[in-house]
Amino acid sequence: MEKGNVQQCLAPFEEVESGLVTLNEELKSSLPHDNQDLNIIAANVMNGVSVSQELLPEQADHIQEEEGEQLHTSVEEIQSLNLKLTSASSEIGIVHVVDTPEQLESSKDDAFYDLQKTHIKVLKESCVYVTEPTSKKFANLWIVNSNAYPLNHDISQHVGLDQNVMSTNPLSYIEILTPTCGDGKPHRIIVTKGIAGVGKTVYVEKLIHDWAAGSTLSEFDFIFLFSFCKLNMLSERSLNLVQLLQHYYPHLEHCEEILTSKSVKSLYIFDGLDESIQSLDFEKQLACYDENELISLGSLLTNLIRGNLHSSASVWITTRPAALGQIPLCYVDRLTEIKGFCEQQKKDFFHKKYENRHLAEKMIAIVNKELSLSLLCNMPIFCCALSIMLEDALELFQHCGLGDYMPVAITSVFTKFLVHVFSHQEQKLEYLTHKKQTIDALLKSKQKAIICLGKLAFDLQRGQMRIFYEKDLKVYNVDASLAESGFCKEIVVGNANPSKKAFCFVDGSLQEYFAALYVFLSLNNNKNNPLNTAANAKTLRKHERPSYSQVCKQACKEAMKSSCGHFDLFLRFLCGFGTQKNQQLIKGLMTSCEINRDDITKIVQIFKKKLQEDIPPEKCITILQCLSELEDNSLVKETRKIIAAGTVTSRTLTPAEHSALAFVLQMSCGDMETLDLSQLKISSVGFQRLVPVLHHFTSLKMIGSNLGDSGVKILSQVMTSPDCKLKNLELEKNDLTHKCCETLAFIMSSSRMLTNLNLSNNNLGDRGIRILSTALKAAQCRVQTLNLSNNNLSIGSWEEIVSVLITNQTLRELNVSSNRMGEAGLRTLSSALKDPRCKLEKLGLNNTCTLDFGMMGSYQEETGMEILSDVLKDPRCTLKSLELAKNSLTQKNYEEIASAMTINCSLTHLDLSSNVIHDSGINVLSVALMDTSCSIQSLVLTDTKLTPTCCEKLASVLVTNQTLRELDLSMNKLGDSGVCALSTALKEPCCKLETLGLRRTSLTDACCKKLITALSTSQTIASLDLSENLFTDSSIKIFCSLILTCSNLKCLRLELNQFTTNGQMTIKNLSMEKPGVRVVVERS
Repeated sequence: MEKGNVQQCLAPFEEVESGLVTLNEELKSSLPHDNQDLNIIAANVMNGVSVSQELLPEQADHIQEEEGEQLHTSVEEIQSLNLKLTSASSEIGIVHVVDTPEQLESSKDDAFYDLQKTHIKVLKESCVYVTEPTSKKFANLWIVNSNAYPLNHDISQHVGLDQNVMSTNPLSYIEILTPTCGDGKPHRIIVTKGIAGVGKTVYVEKLIHDWAAGSTLSEFDFIFLFSFCKLNMLSERSLNLVQLLQHYYPHLEHCEEILTSKSVKSLYIFDGLDESIQSLDFEKQLACYDENELISLGSLLTNLIRGNLHSSASVWITTRPAALGQIPLCYVDRLTEIKGFCEQQKKDFFHKKYENRHLAEKMIAIVNKELSLSLLCNMPIFCCALSIMLEDALELFQHCGLGDYMPVAITSVFTKFLVHVFSHQEQKLEYLTHKKQTIDALLKSKQKAIICLGKLAFDLQRGQMRIFYEKDLKVYNVDASLAESGFCKEIVVGNANPSKKAFCFVDGSLQEYFAALYVFLSLNNNKNNPLNTAANAKTLRKHERPSYSQVCKQACKEAMKSSCGHFDLFLRFLCGFGTQKNQQLIKGLMTSCEINRDDITKIVQIFKKKLQEDIPPEKCITILQCLSELEDNSLVKETRKIIAAGTVTSRTLTPAEHSALAFVLQMSCGDMETLDLSQLKISSVGFQRLVPVLHHFTSLKMIGSNLGDSGVKILSQVMTSPDCKLKNLELEKNDLTHKCCETLAFIMSSSRMLTNLNLSNNNLGDRGIRILSTALKAAQCRVQTLNLSNNNLSIGSWEEIVSVLITNQTLRELNVSSNRMGEAGLRTLSSALKDPRCKLEKLGLNNTCTLDFGMMGSYQEETGMEILSDVLKDPRCTLKSLELAKNSLTQKNYEEIASAMTINCSLTHLDLSSNVIHDSGINVLSVALMDTSCSIQSLVLTDTKLTPTCCEKLASVLVTNQTLRELDLSMNKLGDSGVCALSTALKEPCCKLETLGLRRTSLTDACCKKLITALSTSQTIASLDLSENLFTDSSIKIFCSLILTCSNLKCLRLELNQFTTNGQMTIKNLSMEKPGVRVVVERS
């Protein structure tokens, strides 16, 4: 194209440009100077950007009405110029596409989305603790709405979380920022406080991670995270809000629109106010309303909090309680507090951290059994340190053959916690200094501060005090920042002035740890023993230096003298510092290492000798814990071997072995449900030493343990303790007499937990029953099951028992078997059973035959059963279970029983075992069982002289009766033919039987195939007992088929048959493929 033609073509553009310049000047002069939106529009026009007709009216809303006409004219002129520009472009072959309003809006949205996407990526990368994998293992903490000042603490009680906090409705981490106002608007200023290591930073990162994933806080378009530790680098600079954002988020080159647009919602998070080197001075800082004005960092933050800058944004600040006072409460819309883990959240932490459920459960059990660990595990930082240590320790114990024993050496746990806290702080400092210190160098730099804090802890411990004040920090030259690093917390004592700062250690165990650390370092570094009083010091020679064994011996004396146990943990920690493992951890604090193995051996011998002395049981446990700290588990190993070998039944344990037994029980990995001491010969002294662990269990069995009346008195110490969990107490065959009944009555009326008491096979007599009945009639008695069988009760006891039955509203089960009853006794009992006030549901009357009277006695044979049958037919009778074993019942008695079965609608369990029934008795009972009004669900007919012929009648019962679920025919000579007859009924769909007992019924391989085929067809059989029969390996395949094919089978007993070892192994291996089926092939 020629030059002239080009100039000719460009002429229209020059005309348009001239018009645009003029229009721009007119717009600037006619519109308000602070209307940036329209100035931007004019600038866009100058740069050749088409004006969206849709944008102008939206912006025009902010313009005063008198400017409306002027704006309308300007719009028309702009549109006219835009048409000329398009016409000129087409003349020279340039196609200029005018953007529609929808296209411009879409372009703007795309740019905004891209910026958000970039910001989210940068923000997620800045998170250290919460990443994609760790986010799934996040455990919730206990968060509450808080007061301005620390809550009142009763430090005399060992509580992890304040009791008043536990009653408060907790918040989820999302709810910290959730609006509580009705209008749904976010709070402007939110402050969350919490002691060091409680999880504030982790919660901040978790919330950011979830916001980035789009799962929460959708009301915010942008979140900006600032750590006060990093902001300290800018403390000397002057900067504006735009520069602050761009300094940490360089991708926000043009962030003005984020700050000015009211439609863009932002959240500023400032983490760790307590770490700021520049305090927030709201009184001296001047107000600033311009986001572009250069001011100090402190002024910028105060103006942001006040709402002078970016007033539409929300601000979330986290801090330790000590720094909370920097922010006037008038600016705080919501104050929350992170308290740490509650009990359930502790468990959640371990389960989420470890996929191996068994490992997690083992760690939880360790924490629950060790109070000092349990309390401190409210702090997540302590949980983290503990879990790492326990993982290594449990692996080591597994290699040493102590797989079911729990490590209890807590010194290393607390020491690693100490290191963990300082390492956590050092990580933050590395950002500023760019230097990384070793653990030893880090501890060395903190040596003086730690010793000062330890001296304070030691003096507090000696004075049995927990609280100290700000002035004490100065007296002991303790750095306040160290005290607030997660070791101590600020509290308010009583009605004290909130401005008067008071402190205590996060837990008493931490105070004892620092006290012991101070004593150990004083001995090691300065050859000084702080335990020496002025009197003790005079007895030492001037040149004599205290040894480690002497210091531990002296500490042991202090612990033994203390009735409140305030030196017990101190002693444990002091012993723990003597091991090389722990000395290696605190090497940075030590100037020398002179503790030798001989000293450790001396201490071990001193402790073992102490165990043979007459000392309180809880002190025995303390000494064994100290031995564990010293890595000496020899006594525990010996006791475990004795128990495993069963040799305890042939001799009485020594006092030291009883203490070790208590220690083993306390630290066992097994469940804390049932403690069975039935096979142990336990002296009264030995039983006294077991007292500290008994309250951990819910069931105690001491059958034939020779407890005696004196042992019951010891037991009462446990049962009346508020911590006691024992619900089930079995004291069968313990030579108990009426002399212990006062104590038993006190236990029954005082225990809040006891519901099951077995006193069978003792000699309580009528005098004992009279005493017990008083307690049983007391309203506070909670016993539901009472076994008094074979206690030499005579006719005189039944009046007392009847009185109990019509008064007690909790007793549901009573067993008075093997006692003299007589006709008068039974009539007295029957009157109670008919009384509507009687709530009894289960009655045991086994073996009640006597010379003068019996259920089938020698004088008036039928009288007893007639009386009882009359009771069962009475509609007021509430009995559901009746046991009549060993009562020499006759054909006449079975007719009375059968008659009652068809009338009584509540009786569901009937035990007629060890009576002679024969075919005639079964015929009578079968008719009743097939009656539709019969409600029997469980029938026990063991050892009743049944024959194969009886099985045909029973087969008819199984296909007719729709309520019978359990049938026990054990110890009857049914033979193969009898069981084959039963098999016919078992495979019928109308048979509802679920449990079948065929133990010792003379079965052989001949009936196996038919029986198993029927059971495999059955859809209801869940439990089958075929033990003590004559099955051989020939039937192994058939039993294997049953295990694999019977869908409802849960338990199969095959012990004491004639299987070979290989046959037993075949069944055992197969049963492993069906873990839901319990198969017993060997006698336990």
